Amino acid sequence: MARRRRSVDELDDLSTKRGTLNEKRWEEILDAAAEEFNERGYRAARLQDIGCRVGLLTGSLYYYIDSKEDLLFALAKSSLELGLAAAVEDEVIANSDAVTRLHSFIQRQMQIMGRLRGPAGGMLRELASLSAEHREQIDSMRRQLHAFVRGIIEQGMEDSDFDPAVDVGVATNTLFELLNTTREWVKQGRLGMSEIGDWYTRMLVRGLVRRESLDRLPSSI
Repeated sequence: MARRRRSVDELDDLSTKRGTLNEKRWEEILDAAAEEFNERGYRAARLQDIGCRVGLLTGSLYYYIDSKEDLLFALAKSSLELGLAAAVEDEVIANSDAVTRLHSFIQRQMQIMGRLRGPAGGMLRELASLSAEHREQIDSMRRQLHAFVRGIIEQGMEDSDFDPAVDVGVATNTLFELLNTTREWVKQGRLGMSEIGDWYTRMLVRGLVRRESLDRLPSSI
């Protein structure tokens, strides 16, 4: 039997409605699912093992979800919501040059890294397992984030700070590939998130700016 297509309102509410009566338990389930997916991969992960992590029988999980795929969607959606919220600029930053805005964006994304629970790095391929309805929502949110960064890079080109020959799409995808894989390799005690963010900025900005503008970059970059 074909799976019923949910309405837009149902999709918007899916990641929170299940936990209405026990929000704390819902958050524990999402944490457990994130750990299981990132350790085993989405396809190999079992609801039974997710339930064991929080002391629930598999049947009890169905109070919160209709399927394992609902957990993947909820995790991806919550992470993208954090990313979009962190993209918001204050008035000073919003009126700054592209280099300053890009550096600030990267640092704000690094600050939320520890709170992200969605698929990381190679696990992002698991988003292909989402239903068409869920994938549409996730892709829309990702496009919003990418459009924000594209706008910053295009500003830099218009202001003659960035090389107009740079492919904006490639530069944008490169940045998000860096951000999305950070949680896979970062280790506590080596470099802090802020330091890694500064390094990302130096690498990306130096690849974007016109050669004649390199000597005008801030000393920190």
